[in-house]
Amino acid sequence: MATIRIDLGLAAPVRLGRLALNPALREIRRDDGAEEIIEPRVMQVLLALAEARSEIVRREDLTERCWEGRIVGEDAINRVLSRLRRVAEGIGEDSFRIETITKVGYRLVELDDRAGGVPGSSSSNSPPPPAGPLQGESPGASRHARHLATATVLFFMIGIGGWWFLRPTPAHSMMVRLAGFRPLSAGLPPTLREAVDAEITAAFNADGVIGVSTASAPPPGQAPAYALGGTIYRVGNSVRVITRFTNERTGAILWSDRIDYAADQASKVPHKIAVDAGIVIRCGLFGVSTHHKSLPDAVLANYLQYCQEYWAYGGSKTLRFAQLVVAAAPDFSWGWSAVGNGFMQVAQVEPDSRRAEKLRAAGRRAEDRALALDRANSEALGHKAFLIDPHDWIGQERLFKSAIAAKPLDCGCEHYGYGWKLVSMGRLDDAVQQFLAATDMLALWSDSQLALAGALIATGRAEEAKPHFAAAIDISKDANFDKWVAVTQGTETGDYAAAISALRSPEFQIPEEPRAGLLSGYQALASGNAQAKTKAIRTLIALPSDKQSETVATMLAALGANREALEVARERPWLFWRRSMRGVLSEPDFPTVANQLGLMTYWKTTRIKPDICSTKSPPPFCGMI
Repeated sequence: MATIRIDLGLAAPVRLGRLALNPALREIRRDDGAEEIIEPRVMQVLLALAEARSEIVRREDLTERCWEGRIVGEDAINRVLSRLRRVAEGIGEDSFRIETITKVGYRLVELDDRAGGVPGSSSSNSPPPPAGPLQGESPGASRHARHLATATVLFFMIGIGGWWFLRPTPAHSMMVRLAGFRPLSAGLPPTLREAVDAEITAAFNADGVIGVSTASAPPPGQAPAYALGGTIYRVGNSVRVITRFTNERTGAILWSDRIDYAADQASKVPHKIAVDAGIVIRCGLFGVSTHHKSLPDAVLANYLQYCQEYWAYGGSKTLRFAQLVVAAAPDFSWGWSAVGNGFMQVAQVEPDSRRAEKLRAAGRRAEDRALALDRANSEALGHKAFLIDPHDWIGQERLFKSAIAAKPLDCGCEHYGYGWKLVSMGRLDDAVQQFLAATDMLALWSDSQLALAGALIATGRAEEAKPHFAAAIDISKDANFDKWVAVTQGTETGDYAAAISALRSPEFQIPEEPRAGLLSGYQALASGNAQAKTKAIRTLIALPSDKQSETVATMLAALGANREALEVARERPWLFWRRSMRGVLSEPDFPTVANQLGLMTYWKTTRIKPDICSTKSPPPFCGMI
């Protein structure tokens, strides 16, 4: 049994105490009519534990059955179990509880045996046999009791039937029908349409609350019926994909996009479509799923456009579409958190510090309004951490922990954001766990894959980092993203040859001054020539301040110019903990910089030191904490 992976679409309904589980719909329904939709991974784990019939299920068996045997971080499993325990304490109260067997695994204990039989067995749905007269009871009394029991049951069934027909229908579907992507040009792979459908199904159903359907027609009813489709055809040396996301009930196009992919990448087009469309639609429908009613088509169209701009770091465009959403739907909590996110993006690129603070203050007000409407808005909690005082590390961490404890985001963004804060604090091992949780929730985001790879490199786990670098490159829309990774990560991976090749390529777009400086730096590292290193350092130091990027900082450190590297990186604490920057941590000015950034206060107050302070030869600043 432990080797059979759980497919929610094929799993049979299960009875668990007072609960009826419908795996295909990810629905839990209690006898009193209460119901809850849970995330796919949570339902998979619940089924695995329920099927074990009170036996212990090892963590290894859970990952095999529920994570398709993939290597997942401890935090990913713990997050799902934590969510499942909240289900047990809520709708599952008096029906089951989850027990942790230390260093072994987990066990589900059924608390209510009124359903009879083993969870999932047919006997659990069978009515009890009729009872005859009790010994010593008169037939009349027995008949009266049976009539009373029959009347009670009939009344109960009428009540349930009335509730069933009069219950409120869901305001919005979280299911997307695959309408298909039609190839319009000769020479495209004959199985292209099926490949696209398979990739989209995998992208949507891996985790989260949005699913896909291959039904031939939309479901009956009045609720919005979402469909995803499009066309694929050749244009010169490119393969053009037109994507359309529609409400089949009204015929409205809610979102559309056009992307050209290189013709020699045609085999990867299905995967690219799933990535690009999946991110926007999952973002949009996840937000809509939190609202108490469906959004009008025009409002949802603006919200989906916000999602596209948000994931593309659109700045003012992100803010504009979010503001259009709340202007039409002022009671939509996630619309207000979208406004806060827009202000956050605009503030991050604002050069005027006073103007940037006003933008952050506006963003905080928007996030507070979102939380006033929905206290479980984890997007508002997570992004507010980027809008408060950047030196208040304790406050930021508190917000991220609150976001993680609230409603899990379909993108894993709360884990991604917290991971970056942990990197800045020097807590790399903890950051790895957060990035693993982020990629487990949404594997199709290049940023989280790249962040995980970088954290693994920083902790000396180079081999583990390679598949995540490869995944980030594969997912990216940028055809030259592999060159960007080679240049920005070369000081950490030691692959100087790949960085030199990328910098020499005219396809890699970078201003000539930093290109020349970084090329001289990598050539000096590859040769080991001291004079070449000195010359490269001078070239890099002479760059204008707006050209002194993160890669310039790490290159200076790799060349041995630690004081200069600290000066370039002083407002970028996430760089301090890279392998190339180890010498920077021993600079006499480092404690002063860390104190100015509020890091010394965080370390002293929480008594949590950076990981490097636990090594055999910690840098001097560790003794000051």
